[in-house]
Amino acid sequence: MGIYESLKKIWKKLGLKGQVKNFSSLELWVIENDTENKPIARKLLSGFKTLPKVDTDGFKRVDGVAIDGHKYWWKIYDGSTAEIYDEKKSLRISAIAKTAVEEGRFGKVTYREETWGSPIKLVTDVKRDQKKRITGYFVTGIGWISPEQAFQMTCHHEIDNARPIFPKQGDPYIRTRRDPELFNNISVKG
Repeated sequence: MGIYESLKKIWKKLGLKGQVKNFSSLELWVIENDTENKPIARKLLSGFKTLPKVDTDGFKRVDGVAIDGHKYWWKIYDGSTAEIYDEKKSLRISAIAKTAVEEGRFGKVTYREETWGSPIKLVTDVKRDQKKRITGYFVTGIGWISPEQAFQMTCHHEIDNARPIFPKQGDPYIRTRRDPELFNNISVKG
């Protein structure tokens, strides 16, 4: 048995599923096999993510333009999250593992002209007290929440630009994922 097959068994036991988060300004087709045991493609709007309980198998642009030189499906694997961003006139994909596959890779795909997914939730502002400690987070679509609620939502993958941190000493907290952009860092907000 190959390494991928071993990992796939572990991912299935853990309930990990493939997911696409569309941070770009373009619509994407996303494909899944879970709902009716046949490949179904639905539109994922800008600012939306696939449903966490559905295993998303791949994505491509609705307008048919290539992503990274490939115009058909990008396959993602169980447990992988693909984050799609605008980059100049193209798109950038952030994913641990993705493979370019041909149009027929998933079999006869049913394309549904329905939009699908749930809105991406982001921390966009922070409230601080006089000692500069964080007392609240503003989350899109929700409003102001406590640090405890933000931490819990982050651990349940409900906030999309935050990651939980468990330091050896001190209380757990959230931060943005590491990237070269400073403007989106939670620590500089508020």
